[in-house]
Amino acid sequence: MTRDILHVAIPDFDVALARAVDPTLKNRPLAVAAGVSDRALLHCVSAEARGDGVQPGMSVHVARRCCPALHLLPPQPERAQRAMQVFAELAQNCSPLWEPGNDGRLFLDLTGSSRLLGAALDVAARLERDIIEQLRLPATCGVAGNKLVARIAADYLDRPGICDVLRGSEGCFIGPLTISTLPGVGSVRTGRLLEDLNLRRIEQIAVLSVAQLEPVCGPFAALLHQRARGIDPSPVCSPRRTSAIVEETVLPRADNDDTAVRAALGRLAESCGLRLRSLARGTTRLCLTVRYVDGLSEERTDTFAIPKAFDLELMQAADRLLQRTWQRRVRLRALRLGCDRLAPLTQQMDLFSAPQQSIDETTLQTALDRLRRQFGHESVQWGRNL
Repeated sequence: MTRDILHVAIPDFDVALARAVDPTLKNRPLAVAAGVSDRALLHCVSAEARGDGVQPGMSVHVARRCCPALHLLPPQPERAQRAMQVFAELAQNCSPLWEPGNDGRLFLDLTGSSRLLGAALDVAARLERDIIEQLRLPATCGVAGNKLVARIAADYLDRPGICDVLRGSEGCFIGPLTISTLPGVGSVRTGRLLEDLNLRRIEQIAVLSVAQLEPVCGPFAALLHQRARGIDPSPVCSPRRTSAIVEETVLPRADNDDTAVRAALGRLAESCGLRLRSLARGTTRLCLTVRYVDGLSEERTDTFAIPKAFDLELMQAADRLLQRTWQRRVRLRALRLGCDRLAPLTQQMDLFSAPQQSIDETTLQTALDRLRRQFGHESVQWGRNL
């Protein structure tokens, strides 16, 4: 069955958001970087800056040499998250089968919905109009028979609009494009294909066999050969519902004080514990993500044989996880604590533990929960979290 896949992309997502908030930034060379030091790396670059040779991943020092007029912007993850939520709501109005991506991208499967929603081009036009009206952001849309070609079609446009690729002509459309256009190839594989096989365009890969590509690309050769012919059988996967409990916070200011960070982490553990106990569940895996002020993140997990749901045990486990995760001498900007692999709370006590201790902890936690339900969560807190 012929599929209709729509890929919607907001070019230079972080830069576009900044321009929507401050229109005076329009037509200026911009880049998003966490910090203004010469060693800070660029995360997002505007088209004007790319015209001067600036690329994402460059250091600020090198970028300023390429473009002396470059204006640096700080990252705004909270603003980007809110914009993606509105973006997703607009997509759900067009199709129930949608898949979120990164940096202002998402896929929609419009197969079989033409009688209800209209032609795929009409759906793309409506969605593009809604994005402009509600988010004030430019969007490029690619319509094709699979996700791969739809994404390439959206990125092919150099201005907001819609690119529709006729079904069955996917190979002809992507054939003349450069190898680096294919997702997953990257600069390293592009260089090896050029140096070893003198390949520059996608159509040159398509005429080769998998055996001819294996010496250069290894296990990736079969997938590369398939993509070079415009074939992508992967479906559009809607976000999966999960029973995981996640709490996150942005520190009032970037901090590397151990007491302040542990207090913020303890409050997250309290919130997770309250939600777990309301479900009569405990977590057997704890996941901690720390985001540094320079934009980098680290994540570690810890597993438990017995489900945990009490404040003290969650805070102790989170502290141990923080010691393993926070390895850089850089200030932290945000924390994210997740509890998954939930299991029913068991009453089985350890063979060699003191029974009275377990009873006391349960009684104390029950009393705290009752006070918080009656007088609010801030009515009683652990001293370390103040």
